[in-house]
Amino acid sequence: NMRTMDYQSAAKQKQKSLETMEIYAPLAHRLGMQKVKWELEDRALQYLDPVGYREINDKLELTHAEHEKFMAHIQKQITERLNEQSIKATVYGRIKHTYSIYRKMYSQGKSLDQIYDLFAFRVIVDTLPDCYNVLGVMHDLYKPVLGRFKDYIGTPKPNMYQSLHTTVIGDEGIPFEVQIRTYEMHQVAEYGIAA
Repeated sequence: NMRTMDYQSAAKQKQKSLETMEIYAPLAHRLGMQKVKWELEDRALQYLDPVGYREINDKLELTHAEHEKFMAHIQKQITERLNEQSIKATVYGRIKHTYSIYRKMYSQGKSLDQIYDLFAFRVIVDTLPDCYNVLGVMHDLYKPVLGRFKDYIGTPKPNMYQSLHTTVIGDEGIPFEVQIRTYEMHQVAEYGIAA
């Protein structure tokens, strides 16, 4: 429904978007279906606050090339360091999704420039010990931000989500989050426990 909402009346768009935010996105989150949750939230936000949605997307568009360059640089650094340590991993970066940025901006009264973890990098490895080895490598390679480490492997979330999260500061002075997990944990995180 949310993918075809353009063809509905304005009243129906708002009603279905509100329902999506209140019921379906939280349900997807509870089931651990993060990709579905993110898409539902972003699509609903388009109709609930079109101005806020456009404002964030326009700002992200303006800095897209700069962000891509930064992410490629960090991804290369991480990959090279892990190769040096003989740790087999898949590394990729992403920018926070629109609703997540929106929620932080409005709940914390921040501008887009003040969002602390706009960038996130995922490091996916074969084994549980590799997760903790990668964490050590990240804290050696970058400066960790105190109080910004979470071990969801030792203490999984209620929806069975498992990952190590740490926020670090790169040599450009830009903070970013690194999420470290195994391929199995990644499958559960992206598509839910049923996957």
